[in-house]
Amino acid sequence: MEQTAKNRSKRKKYLVGGASVLLVVMVLLLVVSRNLNSWAEQKLQKQIATQSKGLYSLELDKLEVSLLAGSARLDSLRLVPHEAVWKQLQKSSPAQAPASISDLTAHRVQVQGISYIKLLFGGAFSLSSIQLDHPQWVLRQMKEDTTSQPLHKTVGEQFRKMGINEIRVKDGAFRFKNKPGSQAELFSVSGVELEAEGIKLDSAAFQDTARAFYSKNITAKVKEASFWLPNGNYKLKVGPLQASTQKREFTLTRLKLIPLASAAQMSRKAGAAVTRFSVQVPELRLSNVDFGTLSRNSNVYIGSLVAYKPQVNAYKDGKNYPAKGSGLMPHDLVQKLTFGVNIRTAKVRDMYVRYEELAEKAFKTGYVTGSNIDLTLTNLTNDKNLISKKHPAVLKGSGLLMGKAPMQATIRLALLDPNGYHSMEGTIGKGYPAILNPMMEPSMFVRVKSGVLQRGTFKVELTKTSAQGSMQLQYDDFKIDLLNKKEEKKKQGLGNKLKSLVANTVVLKSESEEDGKAPREGKIQVKRRSERSFLTYWKDCLANGVLSIIGAPM
Repeated sequence: MEQTAKNRSKRKKYLVGGASVLLVVMVLLLVVSRNLNSWAEQKLQKQIATQSKGLYSLELDKLEVSLLAGSARLDSLRLVPHEAVWKQLQKSSPAQAPASISDLTAHRVQVQGISYIKLLFGGAFSLSSIQLDHPQWVLRQMKEDTTSQPLHKTVGEQFRKMGINEIRVKDGAFRFKNKPGSQAELFSVSGVELEAEGIKLDSAAFQDTARAFYSKNITAKVKEASFWLPNGNYKLKVGPLQASTQKREFTLTRLKLIPLASAAQMSRKAGAAVTRFSVQVPELRLSNVDFGTLSRNSNVYIGSLVAYKPQVNAYKDGKNYPAKGSGLMPHDLVQKLTFGVNIRTAKVRDMYVRYEELAEKAFKTGYVTGSNIDLTLTNLTNDKNLISKKHPAVLKGSGLLMGKAPMQATIRLALLDPNGYHSMEGTIGKGYPAILNPMMEPSMFVRVKSGVLQRGTFKVELTKTSAQGSMQLQYDDFKIDLLNKKEEKKKQGLGNKLKSLVANTVVLKSESEEDGKAPREGKIQVKRRSERSFLTYWKDCLANGVLSIIGAPM
């Protein structure tokens, strides 16, 4: 009995001792919990100020920290930059002054799965998730970035060892300003919904081919994005858009190239005739996108790109403004790229194009249209191992000229050839040359009076300076009128009537061979007008072939 009483007494002591310890722990937790939030807030603010050398301060509202749950939550956050500190850093230690500064706000931030012990005592730690509600990030470039490095080389060692299972952004926005003190934005996005999984910020994750932007998978949706082109003439607007690094897909809708000035304003600014474009693309789909390569070295690798029903309108005033400068060839556009590009197939479906021009000697604007245009471009790349004269980029296209005459062409482009070599061949279906009067009358002072084109073929080899080839046309009853070159004379004068009669009966070949039953052949010989675009160059080749066949003076 005595032994039993002793055992009971020991158990009571243990229970009392355990309860006392538990009570002490609970009291400590109560004390800590009451002071933890304010301590954590002060700790974070001090860390931000210290690590940034006073460049940033952190403003928080209602921070709630839970040691047991390993979580933290706050109702608002703002990372405030101090430009005066940046200017002082730039003056005293330019290398320590970052190329850009950020202004970040968020309505609510929630962090789960925090290892506070590792956080307090150092070492690698991980997070389960971070959620940002309504974040607004403004990035302002303060100077040219001459030491651009991957993110993992710019963050501290503690962050490089950190792992985050998931990051979520709800209704975010981002704005980029490329000049200090500027109110104008170069780039902006709004309505961002983003989920990133398996994030690591070390060099291994950066080089991992199964990852993109340090993550195993990223899915993103953006309500709207805008980009102002550097020359100030255009704004590029798109939205909604969505992307998935795991599915390797990127889709854009309602893509618009919006002119911000008239053609005259653009031309005055450039001191030369400028073509003003307006473009709308209802949908653009990219598949087999290599997001990993894009994130590692900024090279663009895409398996397939398809643009649906784009509309392009262009206008040029060549009468009131001179043609200057140097027109670009497709080769120039590709060779000027500072990054790698490899698009295996690019397609355009059901495109409409309208081009208007007030020619140098014209008294009114002429125009030409193309509709139902389908284009397929393969092997678009600047990789010298993938493209050559033997293995060029190949553009195949078909459509209706002025909504009536069918045309199709194949263009082979050796895009890395220093002489701009490429070839062009195609066919022209049955049509009526008079459909070109809206362009020919104002600029060439020629009106097609009658005629039927039965069929035609052409084949040309071109360089950046000249082109040579041949064309065959089969046509009937081709007649023209020569028009007055003065605006006040609306009708054909007697002199021009006589000229038209001579042109139709003597100079021009009004029928192709054998009374229009066999094609007539002409040569294409064109010296490129270096100040004009490659599209004008191609048009000049076709026009030269037609004039050669009908016997018109050139």
